[in-house]
Order: sequence, then C-alpha cells, then structure tokens
Amino acid sequence: MYTDNQSNSNQPYQAEEVQQTSSPDTCIESTPKSPSKSRKMVPVELMGSHTHETRVGINVHAYERDGKYLARGRYERRYFGETLGADLQEAKSKLRELLHRLDSGTFVPPSDARKQMLKTRKIPILTLRELFDRYLTEKRKVCGENTARTYLNRLAPILDFAELARSLKKWPTALSLDRDFALELLEFLFNRKITRNGSANAPTKLMSSRHIKHCGDTLRMALNWACRADVRNLPPDFVNPVTPELFENSFSKDPLRDCVFPLERRLALLNTMDDWQFMSLSILLVLPIRLEDVSGLIISDVDFNKQQIRFSSRFGGSDFNKGKVNVLFPLPDELMPLLQMLVGERVEGPLFLNRKICLGKSSRKYTFDSTSDLEQQYHDELFKAPKGTVLNSQDRKAVFRYFLNKAGGITSAYVGKQLRQVIGKVESGRPYDLRGSITQEMKEAGIPLLELRYLTEHSVSDIINVYSGLNPEQEIVKYYNKISPLLEAIKARTEQLVISETSTCQSRSNPVQDTLPEGGQNV
Repeated sequence: MYTDNQSNSNQPYQAEEVQQTSSPDTCIESTPKSPSKSRKMVPVELMGSHTHETRVGINVHAYERDGKYLARGRYERRYFGETLGADLQEAKSKLRELLHRLDSGTFVPPSDARKQMLKTRKIPILTLRELFDRYLTEKRKVCGENTARTYLNRLAPILDFAELARSLKKWPTALSLDRDFALELLEFLFNRKITRNGSANAPTKLMSSRHIKHCGDTLRMALNWACRADVRNLPPDFVNPVTPELFENSFSKDPLRDCVFPLERRLALLNTMDDWQFMSLSILLVLPIRLEDVSGLIISDVDFNKQQIRFSSRFGGSDFNKGKVNVLFPLPDELMPLLQMLVGERVEGPLFLNRKICLGKSSRKYTFDSTSDLEQQYHDELFKAPKGTVLNSQDRKAVFRYFLNKAGGITSAYVGKQLRQVIGKVESGRPYDLRGSITQEMKEAGIPLLELRYLTEHSVSDIINVYSGLNPEQEIVKYYNKISPLLEAIKARTEQLVISETSTCQSRSNPVQDTLPEGGQNV
C-alpha cells in the first residue's frame, strides 16, 4: 500500500505544467521562441513516454525549457526537479539514473543534496588531464598560486607521456593507470631532454633525478587526492601504481660539506657592494634569514630600544614568514646605526627601499603615518583586488608584498638578483647558501640547538622546550664575537656613509653616491 503522496504523484505536475497543444510527436520540434515564452516548460516524450512510473509509485514527468530537458515529480510530499541536459542521449541516460535512484531508495532531492557533507554523485570517468585540472584547481584555492604552478610544472612532463598516441591506446583514462604505466613513465622521464628554465635555444640535458622524484611524488599525491571520500574522482579500491620505491630516496646534503660563504668571503663580498647594496643586503651577511624576510620587513619590526628585530605574522595573518613562527632576533650594536640611517625620518613603511627610490628616479605611491595607517591602506588595496584572486592566506600575503613594493619596498626576486651580481658568475655559491653558511658559523660558535632552531625561524616544538626556556639574547653574543671583523667593517662603512652625507633613501632628494675604496665593484 502506498502513501497519499505517492498516489498523488500519478497525476502530472499540475503546479507548473502548461497545456499540451500538440501531439507528443511534435512537442520536441525546435521552433523559434519569442523571448517572452523562452522560460515556458513544454511537455515532451523521453524514451517513448512523457510520464515514467517507478516501482515505489513515484511518477516522473519530462519537460523541455530553453532547449534543455527537465524531469519533474513529487517525492515525500515535496516537488522536485532535475535538469537532464540539452543532449537527447544524455537526457535519456540521466532519466534512467533518476528512475533507478527512486526505485532503490537512494534518491536525494537536489535541494537536500547541496547540504550533504559527502556527495553521492557517480564517480566520473576522467582523463588524466581532467583529473590534474581538478587537482590543481583545488590546490590553487587552498595553497595559493605559487604552489599550484609548482605542481603544474611537475605534472606537465607526465601529461607529455600520458598523451602520446601509444599511451592513450593503453591508458585512455585515469582509472586505467596500472603498474606498467608507472614503469614506462619512469623510463620516459629518465630519457627526457629538457632545457634550462624552458628556454628553447638553451642547451638540452637530461632531467635530474631530483626533478623526476618531485614529478613522481606529485603524481602520487594527485591520485591519492582523487581517491579521497570527499573528492571521489577515483573509486576507493583504486590501487595507486606510483609507489615510493620507484624513485630514489630523498637527497640529503653531505654532512661533511664545506662552508660556502665563510667569514673571509663574506668580508670580500661586503667590499664589492655599492652603497645601495651595502645598505640593503649587508644584513644578509650577518643574520640567517631568507630573501623574502628582507622584502617583508617594515619599520615597526625594528625595536631600537630593545635592539632587536621581529619576524612574525602580522595584520591578522595576512603576512607571515615561511614557517609562520614568531622570532625576536637580537641585533648587534654595529648594525643599529645602519638601520637608523635606513629609517631616517620615516614613521612607517618598508624598511628597505628600492634603488630607484634611493636615486630619486621614482616616487613612493603610498606613505604612512603609523602602523594602523599602513594596515588600513593595505586593507583598502585588498578590497580592490579582482574577484577570484584572493582565495587564501598565501594570496593575501602576495597582495601585501605587492603593496609594499608600490610603497617603495624591494622584492625578494630583486634581492636575489643583486646578490647574484655581488657573488659573481665565476665564484660558486647561491644567495640561499648564505643562510646555511651563517647557520654553520652560529653552530660553531657554540649556540645550543634549540636557540639555533629559534633564531633560524624554525619550530621549537621539542620536549626540552617544555622544561627549559630559551635565552637567545645571551647565546647570540657568542656568534657576534666570532664575526666581529665583519661587524666592524659594517660599522666603518656606515660611518663613512654618514660623514659623506650620501644616505638619502629616506628623503629621495639626492642620488646615492658610492663611497667604495679604490677597486670596489659598482653594480
């Protein structure tokens, strides 16, 4: 025996059904419609009938509106409607699925389906390109544009292999991937020739083992993501063919490696810097910080009274360092005059100004009266961002760094470029190696492990930290004593700049004049 709502569903959908003016055979003729009648539903036949009965007494009626097929009915005393699509074959297929869900008791009205935490949709049959697109789209929303582009660069060689004619014949979809795919992909990557940074005219070379491992790891992550219950782009019983033993283990650094930038070499680099490079980059010869830390510093991060500099999150998490940790780094006496010279009469803004501002060739778009004024102008800039460009905290950070750049600050890319010019092409070493070399000297100076982790902006979530606090102010003195020749050279160069009155970054009134000794290198 059926309920009243089930027996009532035998009647056509009266609330929205229009009068049928022609025979069923002529209902689906594609006749031009006026704009006023474009939203009118017209009864049509699908699979030979307008009304389709189910075993549980629920009837489904077929309609057409705006060139699309619709299915309407009544379920648990509530009306429902589903769009079946514009294609006739697709509409028939979706109608059969709808009738099956009604018969099996798994039907969920569309209004309720949107509220489900776990979707009950059918697992799609995707090509590898379609699956990668869904994966990268989610990573763009969750992790930011830079991470998504990194993953795209790693997945591109895999698509080059998967979309070969012979590969498409064996593995047309992502569901068809097997162990043979992984083995042949590995062979393809190890014999693949690439050029540096994608330049077409550059000399070709084989892919490095590290890059191949990164490609394999990203593919494995994408396939595992597709099997998740809340994603379900692959069935839960899908066996991921990309296993860790296919690729070499992680590449660890040589524990007995030499220091790339010892104290003597950093002193030599200091002497080759022009005045702007000295004022903006010499801090990287002393502190074990990243390039992005330099570009993100603002004036209020420096506490001249306590003689320390702060690396932390700010403005509600809109800007942060890589580890998202808060660090108060004690500064030596020799660096304070240089920082005072950089600040000048400014109240707030980027700590390091770019070269054009210092030379008076450009002006700052933003000026600030206080930290709250900087935050307010940043939020105004954030509101102006195009829709869909700020999706997570990484996007907010990118907007803030761009905002600082327009306020006269420097970018991490330009800091790296200037450092590479100072290092030179003949000598070995990368700008990032400065951080490792300084950390090595701090360790040799006798700084304990926890303080060393803290001062290098790493997490100190160690069990020892529960029972013993840190004292970076006392321990960092050991390192500063070890590099005293470098600090004295910075102090002397700063005094030379003050005496010659060439530091004009804060006023932008006169161009910066170099005060290098004879033989110094101007870049």
